[in-house]
Amino acid sequence: MRLEQSPVSTEHVDQNRPEFFQENLALELFQAIPQLETRVSTKEEDSGRIDIGPKQIIDAVSYLEKKPAMALQITSSSSREVRAKKLQEMRTKPFIRLPEMKPSEPAIPRVLVYLDKQYLAQIESGSLRNNPEAAIQVLSSAINSLKFDLTQTKNPLEQKSVQGLIQILEQEKRKYIH
Repeated sequence: MRLEQSPVSTEHVDQNRPEFFQENLALELFQAIPQLETRVSTKEEDSGRIDIGPKQIIDAVSYLEKKPAMALQITSSSSREVRAKKLQEMRTKPFIRLPEMKPSEPAIPRVLVYLDKQYLAQIESGSLRNNPEAAIQVLSSAINSLKFDLTQTKNPLEQKSVQGLIQILEQEKRKYIH
């Protein structure tokens, strides 16, 4: 499935940041999930100046059936302070609305995706798909984040959407378990 919209500019992405490599690895893993279409965030989304709130950025957006399904914030930071800040941002605003969404569409979950740096040294091919432990860890972090989001909503449409995403990611995770 390919999105039928103009490509998102990535000029705003600082590809020299050390985190860029890690974010790109996780992004590539989500792009390989057949049911999802995942893109890099827009400059507006990456800046946190939309509904997300100040300084609460997202790194990517995944679509399901050509509609926004989840907003990914990817990190490989091992700093407790950085991780605590990102978790607090999620607690504050676990669901967001993107400018492209219609008012009738349910908000989408913010998903914190964590890539443990211990796996980065093991990645030879530049792909998490060739490193089952790293892929499982990334997918597990996304699943755990979605489970948290599920506890934060009473909206049946949001609940159904999150449950479907959990099923998709659990199915994908099983591919890496040997």
